[in-house]
Amino acid sequence: MHAEISEGLFAAYLDDFNIRFERHYPVSGNSNVDFRVETSSVVLCDVKEVRDSRSKTGNEIDAFSHIREDLRDLRKKFKKTKPSDPVVLVTMNFSSNFFTALTVARAMLGDVGVEFFNGTRSEMNHLPRGNAALTKQGNTSISGVVVFDPECGNHRYFTNPFASNPLQEGFFPGIDEIKLSRDAGEEQLVGLSKIMWWQYAGAK
Repeated sequence: MHAEISEGLFAAYLDDFNIRFERHYPVSGNSNVDFRVETSSVVLCDVKEVRDSRSKTGNEIDAFSHIREDLRDLRKKFKKTKPSDPVVLVTMNFSSNFFTALTVARAMLGDVGVEFFNGTRSEMNHLPRGNAALTKQGNTSISGVVVFDPECGNHRYFTNPFASNPLQEGFFPGIDEIKLSRDAGEEQLVGLSKIMWWQYAGAK
């Protein structure tokens, strides 16, 4: 049910801008992505939702976990094949909690934290072992993440700095781009924490 709503919202957005697309596009074996989108170039998109859910252990799964696992699952769809077109995860907030742009950055590039040396605190940064979904060696086929906001239109595209097929700038009309970096400093990371997405009312 949620997938039908989220995919329908993204399809309506593409229709609004007269962007050509194909649904349920096959990529490897019996796997497919939700959309093959074509303008002057081609982009493969998979649409997912951050939902209220729990793990097998009963712990609540937050937006960070949802987005990180969705990125890993998207790459698995291509198996050993390396896609020649950009690949983008589109996610929407169908959960009862808000999440921020920092949540997305953490899921993509790893947890953030500070270190203490002799009572002195370092700047907040991405930790070397931060359980990132995207690294220099892994998941370079994923070009980035779109957070699609059907509630307020606060759409954002987050770039993967390690992408082998970067998305053409301005490919998605009306969606602002945020260039992520593992070298982002504390000011940038704090700025990301101020960009929020609340629950889409139509998902209740």
